[in-house]
Amino acid sequence: MPQQGIAQKSFSDEFKYKAIYKLTYQPDSTDANSVRSEFMILYLGEKISRFSSAERSRGDSILRHRKRNRLEFTGRFQGAPQTKFDYYVFKGIPEGELSYTRKIVKDNFRYVQDLDLFNWEIQPETKEVSGYQAQKATTNFSGREYTAWFTSEIPIPEGPHKFNGLPELIVEIRDQKDHYSFVLTEFKEIEGIPFDFTTKDYNTTNQRKCKEVVEKYNFDPFAAMERYGMKIHFTPEQEREAKKEVKEKFEKYNNLFELK
Repeated sequence: MPQQGIAQKSFSDEFKYKAIYKLTYQPDSTDANSVRSEFMILYLGEKISRFSSAERSRGDSILRHRKRNRLEFTGRFQGAPQTKFDYYVFKGIPEGELSYTRKIVKDNFRYVQDLDLFNWEIQPETKEVSGYQAQKATTNFSGREYTAWFTSEIPIPEGPHKFNGLPELIVEIRDQKDHYSFVLTEFKEIEGIPFDFTTKDYNTTNQRKCKEVVEKYNFDPFAAMERYGMKIHFTPEQEREAKKEVKEKFEKYNNLFELK
């Protein structure tokens, strides 16, 4: 449940632009054939941006629709979109900082970081990316070395995930080992989408504790759901098989995006 006794704040903006990125990643560092991809969406307002997987955004839209229509559901409703990147990054919440949020079963967790996470080195090289003329920049972040390409054709100092701080929009960024890459596939102006965010909806924590909660859930989601009072009806054999499958998947997902 959201924390009590802590000053609550609300933030509002209107999203006016949408950037879609294709994320390509290798979840198992020992298996070059484990490469997967997802589409990610960056919504941009005057003061605030919101980044998430396209599936996470779609899932929340379905959830809001079902709530409005008073449909009941428990846990992950049938037809729920699946994503390996089940989080949001809100830049500009609070001002000059970012909020990372993650839902675990029924609780929403949030931690805050300074936006000034990156020490960029701008290079003279240029190339074309997705139809935009782009310039090279490099940085280190969370245990990885990155090369980014940003374009003066979109003068917004933004990018996917937590990346920001270059003079213009990042249209491509990838780590040195090519385990994670984001490439812009679409950028467009949209009709204004009102956006509201209130901190009272979240348990505020820090990055380390949030990571621990996520890892604990990923290792044994059944135990986590039971702690929240959600009953899972398995035969002993089904329970063993389910836990074995989760453990195998967890072991193969060993190449986290943020290593530190």
